[in-house]
Amino acid sequence: MAASEGSEEPVVKVDGGELDEFTEAPAIFRPSMMHGTATDDAAGVAPLLTRAVALLRCFTQAEYTLSAKDLVERSGIPRSTVHRLIGDLVSLGLLTRTTGGRYCVGSLVWELAQHSSIQLHLRHAAQVHLTRLYDASGENIFLGVMTTDVPETAEVMYVGHVRGPQSARTNAQEGRVFPLLSTAMGVALTAAQPAEWREQVVRRLGPREIPAFINQNEGAGDVLEQWRRRGYVVQIGEGSVAIAAPILAEEGYPNAAVEMVVSPERWDERRLAPLIRSAVGAIARDLQQGE
Repeated sequence: MAASEGSEEPVVKVDGGELDEFTEAPAIFRPSMMHGTATDDAAGVAPLLTRAVALLRCFTQAEYTLSAKDLVERSGIPRSTVHRLIGDLVSLGLLTRTTGGRYCVGSLVWELAQHSSIQLHLRHAAQVHLTRLYDASGENIFLGVMTTDVPETAEVMYVGHVRGPQSARTNAQEGRVFPLLSTAMGVALTAAQPAEWREQVVRRLGPREIPAFINQNEGAGDVLEQWRRRGYVVQIGEGSVAIAAPILAEEGYPNAAVEMVVSPERWDERRLAPLIRSAVGAIARDLQQGE
């Protein structure tokens, strides 16, 4: 990380307020496993609906067509049930048959997505500010949301990306889903929630899922509260550093955040933290003004 010079450090002003005397944030160290996972069956949800969603979640950007056999193996759902569900999902337009007899996500999913608040409001309000943030930094800029506001099943999904030829390599991309506390984006989203909500997220995690920034002297809840007060999260991984801040818009908009992924040699928290905080403040204002 870039070291500051001089014994006195100025207050750093940003559009969304100001940072107290600048100190580098205590970083999270990114877990080695970082990939989207299907959620377990949620209590109280109709089993057939849960299974239909499980089938749809078998598809990925890398493997966007699957056979019926693939769907059986990936979902763990009995073969006869999978075949019945496939027929229903195809009839509804949620799945489409390919010419090779395989299946892919249907056009109805895309149609419904265009009517979501993510598309109609969040992405529209954020696009110009994400571009400006990229212009000021030259780094990967991501927009992300929580998949649900239910703490027992929430994950983080990336829904926007601006990058250029000099941007650091990253495995995050639009449409990918990650465990909530495995990315800077997810930690920023979690830290912005009420204390009781954060506690429920922490309780659902096993010891291996607790991020490496938790130490013996501080519990996960205490550290998340520190991140909430700071207003942004820093995460160190292999070959990159990520910084993320929540978009604190009024009720009625998705729980969203912006993340920047930077090569370690270009990491400068003093310069980049105000940029990302300014961007999320501007997006929040545009959302609230209906722009």
